[in-house]
Amino acid sequence: MSINRICPIEERDEEMSNPKLAVQDKLHTPSAGVRLTGGLLKTVFDNNIAYLKSLSMDSILYWYRHKSKLPTPGEPFRGFFEDEIKGQAAGLFLMGAGNTLCWHEDSELRDRVNAIVDSIDRNKESDGYFMAIPKSEFGTGEYPNYVRSWLTHGLIAAAKVGNEKAMSLVRGMQTWFNRCDERVFAKNLSIGYQGMIANTNVYLSEVGLPEDLDTAIDCYQENWRLAQFITGSVKGRDTAVHMRPDEAHGYELTAIEAYMDLYRITGKPMYLNAVDGAHRLYKKKWQHVGGGIVMIELTEVYPGCYWLNPAHPYNELCCSVFWIYLNQRYHHLFPDEEHYVAEIEKSIFNIAVANQKGQEHIRYHAYLDLLKDGHRAPVTCCAGKGTRLYGSLPEFLYSLAPDGVYVDIYASSELDWDCDGVAVTLHTQTDIPIGNEVRIKVSLSSPRRFVLKLRIPGWTSSPVEIHLNGEAVATGEPGTYCAVERTWCDGDTVSFALPRDFVVTRYTGGDALPNFERYATEYGGLLLGVVGGLEHQGQYIKIDHDPDDPRSWLTPVPGKPLHFAVKDMPGYEYVPYYEIQDQAFTCYPVFPGNR
Repeated sequence: MSINRICPIEERDEEMSNPKLAVQDKLHTPSAGVRLTGGLLKTVFDNNIAYLKSLSMDSILYWYRHKSKLPTPGEPFRGFFEDEIKGQAAGLFLMGAGNTLCWHEDSELRDRVNAIVDSIDRNKESDGYFMAIPKSEFGTGEYPNYVRSWLTHGLIAAAKVGNEKAMSLVRGMQTWFNRCDERVFAKNLSIGYQGMIANTNVYLSEVGLPEDLDTAIDCYQENWRLAQFITGSVKGRDTAVHMRPDEAHGYELTAIEAYMDLYRITGKPMYLNAVDGAHRLYKKKWQHVGGGIVMIELTEVYPGCYWLNPAHPYNELCCSVFWIYLNQRYHHLFPDEEHYVAEIEKSIFNIAVANQKGQEHIRYHAYLDLLKDGHRAPVTCCAGKGTRLYGSLPEFLYSLAPDGVYVDIYASSELDWDCDGVAVTLHTQTDIPIGNEVRIKVSLSSPRRFVLKLRIPGWTSSPVEIHLNGEAVATGEPGTYCAVERTWCDGDTVSFALPRDFVVTRYTGGDALPNFERYATEYGGLLLGVVGGLEHQGQYIKIDHDPDDPRSWLTPVPGKPLHFAVKDMPGYEYVPYYEIQDQAFTCYPVFPGNR
């Protein structure tokens, strides 16, 4: 059976078999044909559109116009991200708007994308170089790596939605980089490893050439680092992640994404072994409850530090976005291992959604104690990766395989795809994460046989009974995919409920308190925070109950979904962390110790 989605744009998905891959993906992500129809993720998606439109085009284009000797009305964005790495805001906008346009047409976003591509094109020199700075400045700071990668991501996104100049620009710039002197030391510049992903992305694109792969390997591959990840240690156990002689940072997850690409391209086990080692180490020692990544540059870090006080920055949004895309690659290779999608889901809800402040701002860090991040620079790396992810949310809901569809994350949505020449639509109705019920209706003009693989999240508290047209047909176990295969007819409906319960995690990091314990609480995969009674920074919320039995002292608040009142503590509530905005809170309240 051949499965392709029906596209609202002219380009169709590539066939499952990719001649550039020695290890073929077992499924792929639709690049169109998914619509969010309601619920939290649609709100986040729509907020992101408004955020993108709030950004000044004069500021985005300032440095490109300056280099082209054109009038420069307005002012450039101020702060490190445009004062020190000029032109990166264009990548921010193209990533966010380009990915958004895959799923939702918006004439203003499209016009802006085209205007930005035109401006970059005006900066293009005869050899393909198009940056907003002169070549003499290229081999400094983060230009060969951060800015080049962002513009590559953004231009590829613009090309996906029909911009005819974008891929020519990508090809020209990559050809110039493959031959420039700076390529040989680019990885030794500031956070240099982040440039590798640009090379593998270009190679895997329609304009990719073997020399792009050669540059990735010759100029970025660090064999000593691969060995560290494979062995897992440098000086003792589980130490490889932060033991770099230069800048250790969760941003290295971009290079780990690229190493996974190299495994898929070459089939060499050493790459997968290294990526597996890094993935294991991050999960074991560098991932906060809720999914945040603790590793960040310019602060004290060690395995298991799990900082809570923002005096040590942590949980940078960028790192969670890279983590999501790494786990998406795993899902494509190992589709029935549910835990990879679980990583994507918790990072989306507990970090990405939580870092969006309505339509006005995207936070930098997902702090879990005291107050959320107040960093308010107009554009940042986290705003860039945030808007890329928010614009891409529909692509994480479903995956397409040769024999059917995987339903990965449940959100009110519709998927259009083609099954042996028959147009099929899946209508998913749910209010997850607020509620727990799911209905998936199948619409098609004539019967077709395929398998519907339903993710039963690892956070479900008991097996899930699957109903087809009201009759029980299967039982799904937590942490698996439950397959329902049949010849489907128009109107067939699958329904089920995902049972939820509380999960508590004892704090063991560097901000532990003498004579007290701290515990975080999750509910159905959602991280909860405590609000009320915490009037200023530095004051801890103390709860005199048994942390291991939250059902005995947490009760639902009527009319406030996912809010739980604390017994004998009026005014205190556990609420979804993603809801918390500017009020004081903690995800790790204090409990009496020595239990």
